[in-house]
Amino acid sequence: MKTYQRVLLFFVLPIIAVLSYPPRFYQDGLKSSPTTLIGMLVIVVALFIGLGFLLQSGRSQALTFGIFVQGFNVIIRIMMFFPNAAKSVGDSIIVNWLYIFFSLLGLGISMFLMLRLDRSDVRVTMTK
Repeated sequence: MKTYQRVLLFFVLPIIAVLSYPPRFYQDGLKSSPTTLIGMLVIVVALFIGLGFLLQSGRSQALTFGIFVQGFNVIIRIMMFFPNAAKSVGDSIIVNWLYIFFSLLGLGISMFLMLRLDRSDVRVTMTK
């Protein structure tokens, strides 16, 4: 596996998959409590970078945990999708297209990672 593929699989895509929410989510967080939001984002990114380094060093527990986190992200996004994708206002239904896009993006990346990290070529790359 090439270096850029390892960086994508172990570092970049997991962070994007977990943090892909509509911009309004982050704007509301910045308005109400900017230091808390920025602190939480820094902690999440640091944890995923640490997990990526553990994956690169060949820790099988890190691989299991990475697959578990992505699977959990899939479950959470499916549970959140239908209640938040549209809302009823009187007789009309308002569809939140931005939420649908970001939710499907995170769901797709997490599904891809969950299935891709469980392949044998990733395990071989981890042991080298």
